[in-house]
Amino acid sequence: AGAGGAFNNFSIKTTAYTAATRDQLIVNSSSAVTITLPASPSAGNIVFIKNAGTGVVTVARNGSKIDSQTADGTLIADNGATLVFVDASIGWEEL
Repeated sequence: AGAGGAFNNFSIKTTAYTAATRDQLIVNSSSAVTITLPASPSAGNIVFIKNAGTGVVTVARNGSKIDSQTADGTLIADNGATLVFVDASIGWEEL
């Protein structure tokens, strides 16, 4: 974790990765990459993901919903999302 702040330091990812709460991830790949959200999240957990590459980033929900939907998310080139876990019915809410 970054010096006691609200988030971990930024991390650059080029391959599949399972996020931890407070992660700030920049995905930089020309190939598709999957970022898996944390398992068993608690209310208020947060993950930031930005796609800086040209490959599509799949945001795997890991059993929780995303925006009340039971489907994985995707981020195309130059898109990003801040995801906050609300509860089991909403899951991860995109800000």
